[in-house]
Amino acid sequence: MPLSPPADRTELHHRRLDFHGYLRGDGLFDIECTLVDTKGMDVPLLGSGRVVAAGEPMHRMSIRMVLSPDLEVVALEAVSDATPYDVCPEAAASLQTVVGMKIGSGWTYTIKRRLVGAASCTHLAEMLIAMGTAAYQTVVPYNRLNGRETEGFALEKKVDSCYAYAAERPLMKLIGAKAGR
Repeated sequence: MPLSPPADRTELHHRRLDFHGYLRGDGLFDIECTLVDTKGMDVPLLGSGRVVAAGEPMHRMSIRMVLSPDLEVVALEAVSDATPYDVCPEAAASLQTVVGMKIGSGWTYTIKRRLVGAASCTHLAEMLIAMGTAAYQTVVPYNRLNGRETEGFALEKKVDSCYAYAAERPLMKLIGAKAGR
């Protein structure tokens, strides 16, 4: 069901986040995210004479994260093809701090702590946080379909993790019954 019809309005900002999850030929996984921000108006940039024209990307950034089947970050590449300031692309190097981390409980907290403020780029950090969910959606079902549980993501952990998985709801009762619980 779509949203109700909106009031008369003018679009001022449009952010697009696009995620893809891939199984690689070497058994690892690639999670890719692209962020594109555009404005519905010309935006003069603070501290410079530059103006980002309406519809021109204010940000166009991409991250590729390589993961093991255990959700460990093996490698990471980030690029910033459109940014408001010339210095912004330098922040991509700060993301290397997540190589070696495992996606799971505490992912969001750790990203926020390691890449806070001037230590990195807010947009790249936001992308990494959301990439944790895309990684889960890619790797955990693949592992499960191939007879492998992903450490930290056992089916029992789903209980009360969201509205549909509430212990008292029919879905979890059905899953529990099928699992012999």
